[in-house]
Amino acid sequence: MGTIYCFLLVLLWRTPLVSPVFNGISETSVTNELDRPIPMKDVQGVLAKKQGLPCDITPRDRDDAVAMVLWFKESIGEPLYSFDVRSRQFNQAKLWSSPAVFGPRAYFRSTTNPATLLISEIQLSDEGIYRCRVDFRNSPTRNSKVNFTVIVPPNRPVIYDGKRRDRTTLLEAYNEGSDVNLICEANGGRPRPNVTWYSENTLIDDSFEFRPDGVVVNHLNFPNVGRQHLNTRLICQASNTILTSPTTNVVILNINLKPQTVHILTKEKQVSADKRYEIECRTSGSRPEAVITWWKGSRPIKRLAKNFSEMNNQSLSILTFVPVIDDDGKYLTCRAENPSISDSALEDKWRLNVHYMPVVMLKMGSSLNPEDIKEGDDVYFECNIRSNPKAYKLSWFHNGAEIHHNVSAGVILSDQSLVLQSVTRATAGEFTCMAANAEGRGTSNPVTLIVRYAPICIQEREELFGALKQETVMLKCQVDANPAIVTFHWTFNNSGDLTEVPASRFTSELTTSRLNYTPVSDMEYGTLSCWGDNEVGYQRNPCVFQIVAAGRPFPLLNCTVMNQTSDSLQVECIESFDGGLPQSFLMEILELPSLELRLNATTYKTPPIFYAEGLEPGISYRILLYAINAKGRSDPTVIDAITFKGVAKYTGPSTAIPVSPLFLGLLGAAGVLAAGVCLVLAALCRRHYSRPCLRADSNTKHVPMEAVIAADDLIIDGSVTGVRSPTTPDTALTESIRNGTSVEDTDPDIIRNQYERRSGLGFTKIYQLPNTREDEDNEEEVEDYDFKHVAKDTHIPNQTVYRSLQRPTRNALPGIQGSQTLTHKYRGPEVVTTSNRIQES
Repeated sequence: MGTIYCFLLVLLWRTPLVSPVFNGISETSVTNELDRPIPMKDVQGVLAKKQGLPCDITPRDRDDAVAMVLWFKESIGEPLYSFDVRSRQFNQAKLWSSPAVFGPRAYFRSTTNPATLLISEIQLSDEGIYRCRVDFRNSPTRNSKVNFTVIVPPNRPVIYDGKRRDRTTLLEAYNEGSDVNLICEANGGRPRPNVTWYSENTLIDDSFEFRPDGVVVNHLNFPNVGRQHLNTRLICQASNTILTSPTTNVVILNINLKPQTVHILTKEKQVSADKRYEIECRTSGSRPEAVITWWKGSRPIKRLAKNFSEMNNQSLSILTFVPVIDDDGKYLTCRAENPSISDSALEDKWRLNVHYMPVVMLKMGSSLNPEDIKEGDDVYFECNIRSNPKAYKLSWFHNGAEIHHNVSAGVILSDQSLVLQSVTRATAGEFTCMAANAEGRGTSNPVTLIVRYAPICIQEREELFGALKQETVMLKCQVDANPAIVTFHWTFNNSGDLTEVPASRFTSELTTSRLNYTPVSDMEYGTLSCWGDNEVGYQRNPCVFQIVAAGRPFPLLNCTVMNQTSDSLQVECIESFDGGLPQSFLMEILELPSLELRLNATTYKTPPIFYAEGLEPGISYRILLYAINAKGRSDPTVIDAITFKGVAKYTGPSTAIPVSPLFLGLLGAAGVLAAGVCLVLAALCRRHYSRPCLRADSNTKHVPMEAVIAADDLIIDGSVTGVRSPTTPDTALTESIRNGTSVEDTDPDIIRNQYERRSGLGFTKIYQLPNTREDEDNEEEVEDYDFKHVAKDTHIPNQTVYRSLQRPTRNALPGIQGSQTLTHKYRGPEVVTTSNRIQES
């Protein structure tokens, strides 16, 4: 049936319509209409898209109408499509499409102007020249042609970088400031497409080229990408028609950005050394996050900072920083850097103003030789101070004691220098300087000043030694010297005759020399002098030792009553010269006015301290104190009128008699006058009894110790051993003490030393030299060696020191130990012993 219908259409196409039904159109007019040239339109369609082929079906007259529309293709002789409205309503036209050509893909749209044959899913085979024949009911047939071209779109372009890597899949970022070089290639398409580059919607490159292989290429050079290009879309577009959207590919710019800002937020005006500070630094603008590092000078600070990420592409770093002295003036730098971009670092610097206590260094003057400074030289020190802020005070110290400016003493402080003029051995020691500022005080290193000096005797006074004949005295000579290598020699002076002591008789070791001296005859008593010399010089003043014959000890000195109570007391004294023999000390307490012995005590300790207890209150006592050796005992040191306060003895009823103040004043004056008279009489008596009394009998040389102190009447170191009764065998001795005399004054076996110092009964011993000497004493003296000229050039009377020979002491009786010991600094009495004649029995 369809075949028949097509055949009929062909017949109608080839047979001219001249019948009356076509409104009386003549044959001639029809032929002219056919002979006219057929207009042609060019129409393009995109492969696989839709496209309409136009055909004007509008009748020329209003009362005319379309009867049929036929579509032909030049390559095909038969109609492809028909639109038949014959004997039908226009909107009910009969449609037919050749299944061999379009089939269901074609549809005639008669309502559009012009009407179109809409072809969907265009195929390459659809391309060609089509003719549209329109048959009207009254008007002649109208033909029109359409040149239909099928356009093939290109394939999606591919974007490469310079290394032929597909940038659409590569996520590598570009660095800020770098150039972007991309290649866009498009394959396929008919006709060949145009390949262009767009930045977003802006054309930036339309220079493409056709390669022989059919590929269209466009090279894009996008220079100096920056922050403004971040996430910008670079679009490569391939297009060969406007009928459809071009094929595109996109590269989104991923850009590494440099830091824009970096700031140290906490910049103190000054910081203090060795204190902890937290310093903040913030940076922004880097993509990805900037790496923040801290630098001090040219060295990085590691492991002391903590980094934090913040919003808006910011980073914060907190540095825990403890400045030190050497940081003063250095720059603390906060550096923010994007490690992906070279030379992207930004820095903020802070010049450190570190305050610290002075750092002080002391040194001796550069022109001095510290190993060769002698007494009398000038010395100077330089104190180098490094401080911030500047030191406001500089102090100098010698062995810890501060030194002050004193030009007269040779101490000059000038700026940061110390000048010492004419140094002495006392100047030696450690010197330091101390500087102070607002941060504190700094002390320098100690510098030791070594002063070289000639030997000087350590002992300040002459030493006096008492010795018997054939008795060895150990003499020790010590000097102070620098250098300490000293050469010694000894001299002996006897009555002006100065002799050298052979070197074989003494020993020397550094600053000490020892001499064991044994006097054999009277002529070997005298003055021994010890001299030393070293590299610096010779000792000016020697160490002097006086060797005298042994005799009675000297009286005790400075005896004082201490800690007196109602029935006890304590007496402290200072021992004097022991006469060259071991000595002990005796205290006797006599009741006044009967002079009856109430208590005695003996001690062997030095300085002597006596204790007395159990004394009756309300009674006055006299205290006698002695020093005793094998030659006898010394003159007594007397402490008078010691009264113990307490309840007096009841002697009977008494009546209080009122006494006027005038009477008391007169009574006191009379007492003072009587005391003065008594003192004068005592002095006269003492002078009278001090003359020697010689006896022919010389069998007994000295008073035995048993006669001086009974063994059962001693108090040893504060222990009371007994109370002497009036019927003891030594009544004569007691009487002599009460009368102010001594045993030596009446004993013919003791030869008196006419020049031995004696004293009266008083609180303090005073030695006086007798004004006259009696000739008969000189004629009968056993030994006549005169010492008054010995060492007359070197002896200083008020600098005599008494030395014990340290002989073994006698066995002490058992007793009670003293409760306490008081030590006195002994400087020695002002006595003259070298001019005395001390004779040995």
